[in-house]
Amino acid sequence: NNYGIILSDMGLEPFVDKLQALLQPLGRALFPGVGSAWDSHHCFIVRYRAGEDLGLDMHTDDSDVTFNLCLGLDFGGAGLQFCGTVGEADHRHNRYTYQHRKGNCVLHLGRKRHGADDITSGERINLILWNQSSTYRMSNEYRSPRYEREAAPPDAVCLSYTHDRDYGAFKKYTPGTESFRRQGWCPPPAAEYEGFKSDNAPDGPEGEAAQLVSRM
Repeated sequence: NNYGIILSDMGLEPFVDKLQALLQPLGRALFPGVGSAWDSHHCFIVRYRAGEDLGLDMHTDDSDVTFNLCLGLDFGGAGLQFCGTVGEADHRHNRYTYQHRKGNCVLHLGRKRHGADDITSGERINLILWNQSSTYRMSNEYRSPRYEREAAPPDAVCLSYTHDRDYGAFKKYTPGTESFRRQGWCPPPAAEYEGFKSDNAPDGPEGEAAQLVSRM
């Protein structure tokens, strides 16, 4: 997001420390292990409105557990699309569309793929808190995550132009996203679904050969 602020840059880190401590019991109850012992954070405010950022591409967070609080204002659109958990066979399949409401907060695992639909009117402002645990990040679950073979092609809403190797097989790149073509990494070759076609490979015979090699 290009229109936001980081709270620690404003001298508000003590406030975020207290906020994290207040929320820790909730993380411990809902997400044992990953939510049990937070010891660092990153907290920021984002803004979406016409003429600025409208939405956000599908992604995961550098967070173990994320809190996303809607501060307002009045707006239309801007749904938060949730897909699966990265590494699972259906992680690029749509699970739920969350509609932001002023004063409401949604929390989720950082490794849950999600993205923000474009705002259609008004202005949306959210406070986002990323919680991280050094204990969890030393675990095998974090250091050596599993990556299952994808069960089927992805749902269009779950595609990411910044991450996905097959984005161009389902959607057209726009002038603002064309620079990401052939830069994707997801899914890894060993996790490709049957019939996978990457847009990372060059066009023509060389590209076709590269597709075959990736499956060997």
